[in-house]
Amino acid sequence: MRALVAAVFLLVLALRPGIGFSQETTGNLDGYLTDEAGDSVPFATVSVSSPSLQGARQTMSTSTGYFGLFKLPPGEYSVTFSHVSYQEVTYTGIVVGLGRTTTLRDVQLKYKVYEVPEVIVAETKSLIDVTTTTIGANLTRQDFEVLPIERNYQNIPALLPQSNESFLGDEVNFAGATGLENKYFIDGIDVTDPYRGITGTNLPYNFVKEVEVKAGAYEAEYRSSLGGVVNVITQPGGNEFHGQLYGFYANNRFSGDPRFGAYEPATGDFSQYDLGLSLGGPIAKDNLWFFAAYNPNVEHEDVEIPGLGFYEDKNIRHIFSGKLTWKATEKLNLDLTLFGDPGTREAVGVTFGNWGIPVALENPDPYLADVETGGVSGSLIGRYFVSDRLLFEASLSVITRKDYYQPRTERGANELFFVDDETKVWSGGYPDRIDDLSVQTTAGIEGTLIAGKHTLKSGIEYRDNMLNTSEVLRGLYRFNDALFVDASFVWDETTVHNHIPSVFVQDSWQIIDRLRINAGIRWDGQYLVGSNGEVAQKILDQYQPRIGLVFQPGRVGSQKLYASYGRFYQEISTLLSAMHHNENFVQSFINYGQDPRIDPSNGDTVSFHVGIQPEVEDLEGQHYDEFTLGYELQFGGNMKIGATGIHRNLRQGIENGYGVDGALVYGNPGSGALSDFPNMTREYSALVLTLERMGDTKLNFLASYVLSKTIGNYTGLFNSDFGYAFPNTNGAFDWPENLVNGSGLLPNDRTHVFKFYGSYRLGFRLTVGTSFIWQSGTPLSTFEGASTGPLWQNFAEERGSSGRTPTIWDLNFRFAYDIFPPGRSWQPRLLLDVFHLGSQREAVNYDQIKYFGEMGMPPNTNPNPTYGMATKYQPPTTLRLGLEVGF
Repeated sequence: MRALVAAVFLLVLALRPGIGFSQETTGNLDGYLTDEAGDSVPFATVSVSSPSLQGARQTMSTSTGYFGLFKLPPGEYSVTFSHVSYQEVTYTGIVVGLGRTTTLRDVQLKYKVYEVPEVIVAETKSLIDVTTTTIGANLTRQDFEVLPIERNYQNIPALLPQSNESFLGDEVNFAGATGLENKYFIDGIDVTDPYRGITGTNLPYNFVKEVEVKAGAYEAEYRSSLGGVVNVITQPGGNEFHGQLYGFYANNRFSGDPRFGAYEPATGDFSQYDLGLSLGGPIAKDNLWFFAAYNPNVEHEDVEIPGLGFYEDKNIRHIFSGKLTWKATEKLNLDLTLFGDPGTREAVGVTFGNWGIPVALENPDPYLADVETGGVSGSLIGRYFVSDRLLFEASLSVITRKDYYQPRTERGANELFFVDDETKVWSGGYPDRIDDLSVQTTAGIEGTLIAGKHTLKSGIEYRDNMLNTSEVLRGLYRFNDALFVDASFVWDETTVHNHIPSVFVQDSWQIIDRLRINAGIRWDGQYLVGSNGEVAQKILDQYQPRIGLVFQPGRVGSQKLYASYGRFYQEISTLLSAMHHNENFVQSFINYGQDPRIDPSNGDTVSFHVGIQPEVEDLEGQHYDEFTLGYELQFGGNMKIGATGIHRNLRQGIENGYGVDGALVYGNPGSGALSDFPNMTREYSALVLTLERMGDTKLNFLASYVLSKTIGNYTGLFNSDFGYAFPNTNGAFDWPENLVNGSGLLPNDRTHVFKFYGSYRLGFRLTVGTSFIWQSGTPLSTFEGASTGPLWQNFAEERGSSGRTPTIWDLNFRFAYDIFPPGRSWQPRLLLDVFHLGSQREAVNYDQIKYFGEMGMPPNTNPNPTYGMATKYQPPTTLRLGLEVGF
């Protein structure tokens, strides 16, 4: 019966149209066996066991003494070596990390002169992965559960070098990129929003077993991004029942007084609480495990509507996760995962479009909306072990994400949104009607073959990003008594796709014990399908060679010197197709000489029916080239130092703008219809120094320093200049005049960043965790009005040359007290988080627009009254209380 299940499973996947695997959900273990004379030990049996593994796995050493066990669930392992001629030995405490290869060094077997008991060796944790050039880090649950972090796992990467919190409106910025250029994976599923890339699925850290962060230099088997990759696996079941109850609470009475920037809505009373429960264990021991978790999260906050007082903003999110792990046969393992984060919000001051910030409102309705976001994702992963040298992994995943924005009030639904551009006062109704559903389906299969000193991998993958969308954004602008403009951006229900086939081939060649070369190539195609169901644009020349070299000087396994080169692409969001491959998309501007709410006659209509843009010849995908050179040294058992140099150069980007004939088109700036524009540029160079202590029973930490520079004329998929979260359509390259003086230091450039995080376990069941960051300020620019109209700005002087924001620091603590000593069946833990201790509440961004443009007026005659004023400050000191009860 089980053999039939295996056959059916593989047949189903094989019959799918093009079925790679985007990110790892497992880790690897390898090493070499020698005897007392230093000779290789072939044909020894290597067996592993772990609470994370169903049953046991074993392999046999090759003629060179090499052994490798691949696709192991991350966790702590015991490894036993046995041979008829040698004494049996077991190594304990071997940690296999997510997406990492743990190499056992100095495994030496002694001759069996007579029968002796098995030898047990407690292994020192390996901190160096000598098989890869990947730049990044892993944090297990034991690492991050004692650190002062936010509830969502997406904040964990900000602890690490080259990943900085952004104060400009996007997610964490990796290596000079913006937050829309990151990829988030949960249990092998790419959960990044395919519509705009704003974020990934929210999960509390209590659901998470391990977080892997890739900041660069990874191999061809991995789907790439223009920023960083955050890879998460959720908690599994096990042979023993286990679970956790937890609750967290915070409110404004536990915090200091915030500072509010220019036009930033003030906030009043605030409360946040979430309660959660998880349970895992066996359905059948060593055969079928389950894990399930549920975490409702509720937030209440009073938000000021300018000129009208405070209104309550209420946000409820239902977060859940479930997993089944099944050892279907001795050779086939299956993982079925389901998770989601659907939420509803009675929002205050939240709009989908970028309508600016008002000075005041005449009525509250433009600020009041009903919002629904989040989604549900699921995956099935199968691993079939043909032998201990050949295995296949296949996957099928589906994610859904919803964005729904509608007026909350009757007046908000029935009246036209109105903006007085002279006074910056809003009135009327709510401006947006959004009903979007994204569905991403991915299927893939990859194989791994160990052939002598080569580890060969190859895989194919097929992805469909589908967007079903209906959007209406409409507002009436008053520029003066003689000019009113009714502006609307409308598309009726529309469906567009991006089909993305992928293929990769990769070889990891252990030339000698000290030298390894990883070489591979990846190809990703893109087929953008319009609303008429036909392919509107193809991007096929997306070849990505990646090569890495690892050399181990000194004692094998204790050091590595590495270098890499790679090319990395990121697919286009479905937003671009919704705008440019959409028969139903109409932009309309109706100009009136009087207020049309009183007299709607004599309107002069300018309408743009975008339709299906003709295919752009030789369109290149958005990508960068990366070079790295680094060194790592493990010493003192559990200490590691590292030094890495990295250089990224954006080779091509995609944006829309007004081309040579005045039409709004997309392409590669500097070519084709956008030939009047300069080429996109962005360069990131950095030196990264790290000192790490991990695997200790008391003190663990990571300290890092990054010296970097980010320059160019393109901030990224997120327009950091003005906070526009619309990838490939963010206004950065709308008109050529907007790019004059546009090259220089980019808004997320931070010359110096020092970080420290760590924990210390005291003797009376108290653990103190901390994180600290000190970072230099970011560049400022000066903008002036553009001749193209009030919606655009030009650089008044060279980008980034108008000073910097202040240098800032941030200090956080977590105090975790275990009420009972270890060994009890119930383990309650009290938690106190202190965020931003001693916060100076410094300004982190400023209003950089010196002059607004104005219809019918000469440039620079309309000064901005808030120019030079702070628009955002550091948050004040806040406290959060928590209780976690493990069982």
